[in-house]
Order: sequence, then C-alpha cells, then structure tokens
Amino acid sequence: MKRILVGLLILTSTVSQAQTNVDPTADLRLNNLNNPSTGSLILRVDTRYEGQHGSPYLLPDWSNGQVSLRDGRQYKDVPLKFDAYRQALVLLRPKSGNDSIIIDRQTVTRFLLMGKDGQSYLFGRYPTAKASDETIKDGYFLILYAGKSSLLKRVAKTFKPADYKGGYSSNVRYDSYNDAISYYLLKPDQTLTKVKLSKKALLEAMSDQEDALKTFADQQKLTFKTEDDAITLVKQYDNL
Repeated sequence: MKRILVGLLILTSTVSQAQTNVDPTADLRLNNLNNPSTGSLILRVDTRYEGQHGSPYLLPDWSNGQVSLRDGRQYKDVPLKFDAYRQALVLLRPKSGNDSIIIDRQTVTRFLLMGKDGQSYLFGRYPTAKASDETIKDGYFLILYAGKSSLLKRVAKTFKPADYKGGYSSNVRYDSYNDAISYYLLKPDQTLTKVKLSKKALLEAMSDQEDALKTFADQQKLTFKTEDDAITLVKQYDNL
C-alpha cells in the first residue's frame, strides 16, 4: 500500500512539473503573429493574379510553312511559329524530341505560314532598305503587295505586365500581349516610308504621282477602310 502511495505521489509531482515547464512565452508569440510592429509571421498567398491575356505569337499553334534562306536553301513543309513580340521565327524539330529553335534572323529572306483556315502569311526581310529607324529593318514584314513597289505590314506585339500591387496601381491583374500594327511603303529606290491606310497619307507617300492617283482613287471610290483599297492604289502607282 505504501508503494502505491509513493507511486501516486511521484506521478502527481511529474505532472505538476510538466505543467510548470510549459513555454511561458507561447501565448505572447501567438498574440504577436499579426502584430504590425513585429511583422506578420504568416505567409499569405496573393490569389489576385489572373494569368496572361493574348499571345506573343501571330498564330497560337504550329503552322505548316516554308523558309527561304539567304544562301539559297529552302525548307518546305516545316512546323513554324512567328513570335511577333521578339520578331523571331521559331522552328519545331520533331525528329529531335520536339525541341524548338530560333532561326537566325540574318539568314532568312522570306518565310510562309499557312493558317488552319487556309490563309497564307508571307513575310520578308528588307535589311538594305533606307529607313529613318534602323531597328525597323531588322525585323520581318508581312507582304501585302510586292511589285516595283511594295506595301508592307509590320506585325508586332507589345507586352504589359500586371499592375495590381501598391496604392497607385491600375488594378490590372493580368499580363497582356497586344497587337502593334503599322504599315510601310517600299519604293523602287528602296526608300521605306511609314504610312497610314488613309487617302491623304498614301498620296503624300507617292507624291510624284499624286494628281493621277487622286483621280484614280476618286473614280474607283476607294474608301481605304480596308487593306485592299491601299493595295489597289499602290498597284496603280506601279502602273503609272
């Protein structure tokens, strides 16, 4: 009986000691988790970001295409993508584990993409053109018309990052790629001039035949609301 009483006394003493050994700062630390003066100790995940809108590519999927290089080599029926943001032509290599490479822009003269809807996109480079902006010549141009003169469309993209953090943010919760389209007239003397698709701008760019072209535009009732009207006028310019 005495042994049982002694055991109970020892057990009671152990429990009491364990209770007195509880970390006395535990409550204090829990209370300070969100104290502004000490900083939050809880990791919060910001779920406001909504991802990416748009794409850097002209066409979202791989397109069957053709590439012509400066050394005369041509590649047909190859999977291609045009990265309009980086002005880069990307080639898929199925026989190499489906990896992709960027074709050196300086080696390319033209390339053709075929969309799934059957529409074709022919791009060219004009590194010897005379332009006020040298960086423009280093990219690619979609060829709308090519004769003695050419009407070209520069297909580019701009990137805008999300802006939703901070007191002065615009609360835009997604990154976005947006079209940046411009048009150029390439004359036979290799002068590359940026133009708008308007009657006034095109006539000014072809001022050496302005009167004849104005008469033609009026007769044909060209409104220049589409690229086709601009193409028609440039074709007429070549015929004069």
